[in-house]
Amino acid sequence: MKFLTIAASLAVATLSAVSALPVNMNAFQPRALTCPADVLSCTSASAGLDGCCVPSMGLILLVQQWYNGLGPADEFTIHGLWPDTCSGGQGPATGCDAARVYSDIDTRLRNYPAAPAGFMDELNTYWSSYKGDNNAFWSHEWSKHGTCVSTLAPSCSGSSYVQDQDVFNYFQTTLALRKQYNLYSVLSGAGINPGSTPDSDDMHTAIKAAYGVDAQINCASGVLSEIWLFFKVNSAGAYVPVEALTPGSCNGNISYPAKSGSVVPTSSIKPSSTTTRASATSTSTATSTAIPTGLPEGRQYGACSTNGATVCVKNGSSNQYSKCVSGTWILNQCKSGLVCYSDTVTSTHCA
Repeated sequence: MKFLTIAASLAVATLSAVSALPVNMNAFQPRALTCPADVLSCTSASAGLDGCCVPSMGLILLVQQWYNGLGPADEFTIHGLWPDTCSGGQGPATGCDAARVYSDIDTRLRNYPAAPAGFMDELNTYWSSYKGDNNAFWSHEWSKHGTCVSTLAPSCSGSSYVQDQDVFNYFQTTLALRKQYNLYSVLSGAGINPGSTPDSDDMHTAIKAAYGVDAQINCASGVLSEIWLFFKVNSAGAYVPVEALTPGSCNGNISYPAKSGSVVPTSSIKPSSTTTRASATSTSTATSTAIPTGLPEGRQYGACSTNGATVCVKNGSSNQYSKCVSGTWILNQCKSGLVCYSDTVTSTHCA
């Protein structure tokens, strides 16, 4: 089954099966001049084909997660975009290109000249880490999985390659796929909403009705955790959904819990011109942690001088905090159920 392009498909088309052109992900196909037309990865026609034409690890998994405290309450967030072998085997644990294993992905993306306005806000909102360190999460996903997308290799772009173009294209394409394949909308359109205990068979039915193929739905102790969508990619850069290799670990009626403590999209947070102070009398009822006075709070923006410094967005009541990473403030968050507390002017803890 084929789909509309990303631009055309952002309407509510995910609520029903769509028959049109496949999603075009040209970011994952930087060199097309010498590639044969319309060859799909993981087929006999792609065997032995240049890895710049179709991904050599040609079964691509879009892994979306349902995790309390991450992202808006009505959206799945991203775990990763994983290239697998055609039989579903994972790539090397250390990635596929040691020369492109990075630990500063946040800085690289912020400095990429072609990044559109709001890109980092979207990334922080929809690809956030439950450990509270988005940069570490993104660096892991890029190094282990992004470097294994053969079509992104700088050599595929030749002289037109721009520094970190491969990194940016990996994250941009993943965000676009998440938006295109909006699992929350698909399930909600079938009457399956958070706070319920749906039959997993009904979830499979809703997804297949929307996309023409089934997904892998995974649970942890009977609670929905992740949904995996499988794709093959053709030589024009189009992502074509294919059947999941397995139905997943969810069986029968499962828990689809409502998310609490969701992250507020960072685009809605305005810079503060003054430093606010925490209340001397406020306490956390969950932890009985006193909130110290005279320490800064509020989201921090722009450059910073103390690497590793952290400042709570709202001391004692928000799970978000700003962290100084390679000279730039980035937004992070505590694990689900924890709140940020100030320790000193430049250090915090989650409790």
